[in-house]
Amino acid sequence: MSAYEDLKVLSDAAYYDRCNSMNYNRDNILQNHENTCIYNSKGANNTEIPLFKTLLTNKCVNDCKYCINCRGNKNMQKSLTPEQLSSMFMKYYENSKVEGLFLSSAVAKNADLTMEELIHTAHILRNKYSYKGYIHLKVIPGATRDDIKHAMQLADRVSINIESATSEGLSDLATTKDYNKDIIKRISWISRLSNRRHELAPSGFTTQLIVGANDETDKQIIDQTHHLRKKYKITNNYFSSFIPVKDTPLENKKISDPMRTNRLYQIEYLFSQYHIKKDELIFNDDGFLNLKEDPKYNIAVNNMDKYPIDVNTASYNELIHIPGIGIKTARRIKALKRKNKKITSLKQLKDMGANINRCKTFVKIKGQYQSTLI
Repeated sequence: MSAYEDLKVLSDAAYYDRCNSMNYNRDNILQNHENTCIYNSKGANNTEIPLFKTLLTNKCVNDCKYCINCRGNKNMQKSLTPEQLSSMFMKYYENSKVEGLFLSSAVAKNADLTMEELIHTAHILRNKYSYKGYIHLKVIPGATRDDIKHAMQLADRVSINIESATSEGLSDLATTKDYNKDIIKRISWISRLSNRRHELAPSGFTTQLIVGANDETDKQIIDQTHHLRKKYKITNNYFSSFIPVKDTPLENKKISDPMRTNRLYQIEYLFSQYHIKKDELIFNDDGFLNLKEDPKYNIAVNNMDKYPIDVNTASYNELIHIPGIGIKTARRIKALKRKNKKITSLKQLKDMGANINRCKTFVKIKGQYQSTLI
């Protein structure tokens, strides 16, 4: 096989690593001879950013039960050297096919050697090719503090996958990783390095968790990701719906409902943009979110004693808690109030961007319910 044929195998093996929270299917990866490993990531304002996304190797000593690259799987094992990968990336970049690099790897022999190979690739790009663009490097669980620091000096963003919300959950999936020692301790190092020197990985650091590979509840997942964001200032928590892969120990396990992952992303957004508090969330008795209704609506229904609320007197925080009223609409309402003007009808509220069918149960206008758009 040529290096480019190896690259196709390795880019396909990188399928499950998240660059962002967009629905990740193979349509997002342009899998043909000329565009192997180009992944359309989602940037600001939902713009698509083509990234060169691949593994350095898919040979792995770890025994992650959900992973096609797990120890013992001998199918199509491939590797590229840092020099090969750097050269191929630059050809894509110079031909304007990609705008950045997302580089991960299986653990071929040990964490130290693998991390050094990732760092060496970034070093070649920065120094030999004078590449100034975006690099996202994966931090290998168990990597040394010095290697993590070096990676953060070269990369715009780094990430380390926690895979599970608890140490027990990870033990169900992999016996070769220590949750607290190999992963959480490394997250704390990344966090401290980021806080001390803001030029290190200036775009922040992220993590990823697999949803549905073990028996963890949504509440366990949210408790942990909320803790990581609050304590370690993680930029983003990403979620990957478990999909059984042939020739892995979990090949017969049921696929995870993708709506569950969508709900978890909604919770992340409610935390970061809507100032929703963790204790406001509604779970069923088993610790799972309602898949049939969005979390913000469930919070409002569970607090009907607070409603209806007059949109003209409501605070900004009260407005963004109302189903059907988003951030932009809430800001428009408050801007109108600053001009000493008021909302006088549901139609006016609709024209400002509100979803009337969602919000009309929870709001009053001119002191009373309105049932029509007049």
